[in-house]
Amino acid sequence: MKSLVITATLLAANVAHAEVKVGDKFVELDAKTTKGKTFHLKDMAGKWVLFTFGASWCEPCKKELPAWDKVAPKLAGKVLFVAVNINNKADEGQTFVDSLHLKHIFPVFLPDEDSPAMKAYDPDKMPSTFVIDPTGVVRLVQYGYHKGDEDALVKTLTSLAK
Repeated sequence: MKSLVITATLLAANVAHAEVKVGDKFVELDAKTTKGKTFHLKDMAGKWVLFTFGASWCEPCKKELPAWDKVAPKLAGKVLFVAVNINNKADEGQTFVDSLHLKHIFPVFLPDEDSPAMKAYDPDKMPSTFVIDPTGVVRLVQYGYHKGDEDALVKTLTSLAK
């Protein structure tokens, strides 16, 4: 019986997702820019970074990204906004991002659902938004989007990124 409990525990540990939480160090995004270059969060050291996981099939994402794009100028120079598109095909992701006409959000693509970043951030609820402080610590995690979230986000980020 004892070995059965240990085996069940080990199996559960292998299938459990490791969700990044507030207070954790960031996990590197293995993402690509629209020009095919690798995007590294570590290159953003010393800056506040907001990144949100989304996809073309996600209805709330279609509302969240334009809302974040409108508030990004209010935090210009303080917070870098990044859209992490997880469409399985990069061209679908590019079409989606282009259709939103984003001016203040940097798009990157993470089409590999088995990537270490997907496993670490576990964006099962879309969109999934994370804010990292200049030292690389996750300071905010938000799942989903509702109209008006952008006002609360500006207040929170203004307070955090003083």
